[in-house]
Amino acid sequence: MQFPATMADMIRGGYVFLQTKSCRDCGELVYMFRTPRARKGPFVQTRRGRFVSHFAVCPAVKLWQAQAADTGQGELFPEETLYRRSGRAA
Repeated sequence: MQFPATMADMIRGGYVFLQTKSCRDCGELVYMFRTPRARKGPFVQTRRGRFVSHFAVCPAVKLWQAQAADTGQGELFPEETLYRRSGRAA
């Protein structure tokens, strides 16, 4: 199926409408669908009545991606903890 798609196209393609919600970050009305592979997917309706993935248009997604890229394992394993457990002196 090609996106943006209409509601009828999505239903014919195996999508099942579940509910509407508001995005916690941007406040936009989000339509939740179950995809043909049984996963939940958030979509928003464009001005022309077609649906696109909410992740493609939400301004908060760029912030999430930046925060995810910034998190490293160094924060999870500080050096003093590793040295203390291994018995080596720092």
